[in-house]
This record gives sequence, structure tokens and C-alpha cells, in this order.
Amino acid sequence: MLLTMLYDTRSIQLVKENIDSGTAEGITYAIELLDVFLSEQLKKRVIPILDDLTLAERTNRLEDFYPRIKLDSQLVLKFMINRDFAQSNRWTKACVLFQIGILGIKDFKLDLIAQLFNPDWLLREVSALALYKISPETYEQNARRLGEMVKRELDALVIHSKRMTRFEKVLYFQRQPVFKDVPGITLSLLADIAEEIHLKKQDTLILDEKLNNNFYIIVAGKVDFFQAGNLVSNFGAGQFIGEMIASPAFINSNLIVAKSQVVVLKLNKDQFYELVSDNVKLADNVLEFI
Repeated sequence: MLLTMLYDTRSIQLVKENIDSGTAEGITYAIELLDVFLSEQLKKRVIPILDDLTLAERTNRLEDFYPRIKLDSQLVLKFMINRDFAQSNRWTKACVLFQIGILGIKDFKLDLIAQLFNPDWLLREVSALALYKISPETYEQNARRLGEMVKRELDALVIHSKRMTRFEKVLYFQRQPVFKDVPGITLSLLADIAEEIHLKKQDTLILDEKLNNNFYIIVAGKVDFFQAGNLVSNFGAGQFIGEMIASPAFINSNLIVAKSQVVVLKLNKDQFYELVSDNVKLADNVLEFI
């Protein structure tokens, strides 16, 4: 479109048709046409993009016109943390913070402290985890500034590992077939609405509600599912409970009994369907799974 403003429209259209053909002959002919009527300056910028080159060769040909800043691995991480949300998302930043914790990069302490005060709990949790791995003392000093309730919440995740962090929930979802190829940013929103429940052996979880308005995902352990006092089925790690539960005929008609130590994620159906309605890939996977 831009070239038609500078050159004959029919010539540019012919170039476009040959490129769109997708054949090696068509692309070669298109490049030969451009070589005839493009200016020398434009040839050096346009032809490398269309020519059959490797990415490395194409980059080298364009380096003089579009120089790239050379960054080491740590600078790349720093730029990704501080990148504008219009060019990034919470899941990408969470992965960077998690990587900093794994590598134990002490130079990023200030960045981790800053993210500790982020109102987004996904970023707050993973930055707290990374900071604690690098320097427990620094974590303790700065976590106190968040207030007693928030610190208690973070301590339960970071120090005592009483519950899964949102980041760990996303990693768990990524291992489940129903969420295959669903973007991490979408799964991070799913993690926000997933409430974690722990059951000891022989503990009972009553599923009866007015509309049975929840899904339950077994993260670890096994349970027996009872309906009206009768054993109906068994469920193990990775399985869903909830969608096909019949409406209760009387109090406590639907319940599960833990056969071992069990971890369950509870998802509100209304919130889940709202998330599905906004994400095509997740909707496709759910429909295929059903």
C-alpha cells in the first residue's frame, strides 16, 4: 500500500500477486520486479524482507538501517520487568520474576521489592517468593511494610508453603489436557478465581448448594463421590467434579470423602464461564473436552 504511493499501482499489484502465490518462482519474480523500479535505498530495506534468507542473514542485511541494542541476559530480564503493559502482560512479567528467583540474581533486589508492592497478587506472590530465595532478611524487612494481614498471607505461601501460589496454579493448569495450548495470561486469570481446599483422610466436602454452582478439580489425592448415601464414583488427580452433579434431593445428598491427603481447587462456574466467553482458545478446549 505504501509503495503504491510512490510507484505505478499496476506494477506493485503484480509484485503482490506473485508474493501471494507462495511459490519460489513467484517470489523470485517479484523480487526481480522490485529490483528494476525501486530506489537503491528502498531495495536495501525491502528486498531482504522478501528474499529467501535465514533470520540471521536477514538481520545482518538490515543491521545497518535498524541497529539493535546488544543486551546481556540480565538486561533482557530487567527490560521485560519494566516493559509497559501495552507491550507485555502479567504472566510474562511473572515468568521473569520467577526466573530471577531461580537464578538467584541479587542485583534485582530493588526490582523485586518494587513488585512486592504491586496490587496484582500474581506479581506480588512470585516476587515475594523470588526475594525470599535470594535474601530472607530483605524479604522480612520489606514484607512488614505491607501490613500484618498481607504479610501473613505471603508468609503462608512463601515460608510455610501452606497453599499453592497463583503461579503454581498456572503451572498445574498447563499440565492438564483440557488447558493444552491455552495462553498463560488466560490461565493466570483462571488461577485468580481458583480457591484451594485441603482435606485430610476421611474428611468430607459437601457439594450441595442451591444451584451446585462450582467446579472442583482434584490436584492431588483420591476421593469417593457419594450421592444420596451411595458410592457413585471415584476421582483422582486431574479430574473434574461438579458439572454433572444432580440437584440435591435432600440435605448433604452430594459429597466427596477423601481417601488420602487431598488438594482441591474450587472454581465458581459463573466466573469460569465469563472467562471462557472472553477467550476463544479456552472455549474451544472446553467444548472439545466435554
